[in-house]
Amino acid sequence: MSYAIARIRKLKQDNLAGSWSHVARTRTTANANTDVANRRLIGELGADLNSLVTAKIESSPQRRKIRPDAVYSVEILLTASPSYFRPDDPSEFGQYEGERLEHWVQANLQWLKQEYGDRIVLSELHLDEATPHLHAFLVPIDKRGQLNCRAIFGERHALRKFQDRYHAAVAHLGLERGIQGSQANHQDIRDFYQIVNQGRDLSAEVSTEILRAKAADRDRAITQRNEMEQTAKLQQQRIQELEAENSRYRAEVGVWKRKYQDQVSVSELRRLPLEQVAHELGLNQDATDRQKWSDGTHYLSINGSKFYTFRGNRGGGGAIDLVMQVQQCDYKQAVVWLKEHFGEAAALR
Repeated sequence: MSYAIARIRKLKQDNLAGSWSHVARTRTTANANTDVANRRLIGELGADLNSLVTAKIESSPQRRKIRPDAVYSVEILLTASPSYFRPDDPSEFGQYEGERLEHWVQANLQWLKQEYGDRIVLSELHLDEATPHLHAFLVPIDKRGQLNCRAIFGERHALRKFQDRYHAAVAHLGLERGIQGSQANHQDIRDFYQIVNQGRDLSAEVSTEILRAKAADRDRAITQRNEMEQTAKLQQQRIQELEAENSRYRAEVGVWKRKYQDQVSVSELRRLPLEQVAHELGLNQDATDRQKWSDGTHYLSINGSKFYTFRGNRGGGGAIDLVMQVQQCDYKQAVVWLKEHFGEAAALR
């Protein structure tokens, strides 16, 4: 027996980027096969979720000030039991029958368009995980042109009716509806991944083949989690190494300050190690490319006594020139700055 599965998640403005990073695969996703391409079903290719949602809201004819806690989008996840997509062996991770998949995709697209129309701004078909599933993003604009998620999903029994309407749209494919009146809460998208990774299903009368598929997905998820934990440990070690290196830089800066406290000539200022000057300017050294430095505004490369700024596409040499570029100041101001940070006598000279 195969089931139709539908989940939703309400997204506020600061949730859009996180949801999109998963859907667009811009971050590592457990169980995802990087050799398999996903498909854009609705929405302009290359467009991201935030821009599409923003454009839809701004095109609303009666747009008013948006509340800080407003729901900007509702993410809808649609899928089916593994036995629908691969009836011969539901445990075959990542496999599906092409004809069954296309029938399912067309039924879903037709339902989304009939149910929500152009309020669906983006939809992606994921084929790189255990079982095909579809992500659709709805901008909850009501008849007055206002963001109003309550008007769509806020009334009593709204989620039950949502499940009823979706099942009616895919019932011709042989898909059953989940048990009505179940005490389990299946309304959130995260529950779908719990079903896949923990082996839960929509009823106690699930077939042995589906349980095998769930178990295979769960074991894969456990392996991925262990790998991620190991990666996290290595990253923590690297952070500690960088902190120790940063402490050494601060100690070296202190040495330079004491060395030039009494007498430093302008020519000697020019020969100050650019790494020390960059650190004093508040720039941070890139962990993967030790020649690159940045503070979020300035991005530059240091090679010996020379440097190159990427945003300004300008090069230079010496500590004074570096201070002038970063601080956007003139020659005298740069010398004074270096005096304040590396010695008193330099400014006098």
